[in-house]
Amino acid sequence: MEELSELEKEYSPSVWTKRFAKVQLIENHKKVIRDDAPIFVLLHGGYWHMELFTKEYGSFGTLPLVHAGCRVIAVDYEMCPEVTLTELVELTHKCFTYILNYAARIGASSVNFLGHSAGAHLIIAQFREGEFSRLPHRDLIRGVYLLSGVYDIRELRHTKVANNGNILSITDDNVVSLSPSLADYGHLAGTSAHFTVVVTENESPSYKKISQGMKDALAKGTERVKFILLPNRDHFDLVEQLNDKDGELTKILIEDLAKD
Repeated sequence: MEELSELEKEYSPSVWTKRFAKVQLIENHKKVIRDDAPIFVLLHGGYWHMELFTKEYGSFGTLPLVHAGCRVIAVDYEMCPEVTLTELVELTHKCFTYILNYAARIGASSVNFLGHSAGAHLIIAQFREGEFSRLPHRDLIRGVYLLSGVYDIRELRHTKVANNGNILSITDDNVVSLSPSLADYGHLAGTSAHFTVVVTENESPSYKKISQGMKDALAKGTERVKFILLPNRDHFDLVEQLNDKDGELTKILIEDLAKD
């Protein structure tokens, strides 16, 4: 087996997990939900191109959230190279626009977003000034949960695990604009949104650094940001434990919903 370079190791979460990774499929249970119920939007990871990670995998946390009275939307999205990463960010914006219009139409009390890894990147990219200013019904947005995301892709673009053969179509001209942690978030001051940036103990130093950088970038624009380093967790069971109503993150989500 070819030995991974140090850079590849930094962006290969499976290297850092202390256990065997599991892919847990969650059955979707339908339940009658009130129209004014809060909406939770889930975006899965997979470095924007791994087809193993679909909305079925990305339905992490569905049951505890439904039991808490939420309407849950697990978003699937096109994978690179069928689209470029730049196009995928714009497609995500169209998805958010649709969901926010839908939420306003049915009278939902709030819309919350939770993304893992690449999904966290796609979510926070919508909160940069250009994208955020084009979103409708921004007053409905409450919790934004970013789990072990990739927010600075300047190094990542050079790895095989994420961008072999430049599958993401990253160039010198777009790499900064595709790195949300390098953006300014001053426009978020006074908005209804609050942000939670989460990373685990068993992540690479690069993942931890990038998460801290994302938190710092947001904190320059809004006071409503918190950073959580989860002990004894890794890149994968971070989301798997969301299926447990007594999990650390699940409790945070439910508590935040009660406050909002």
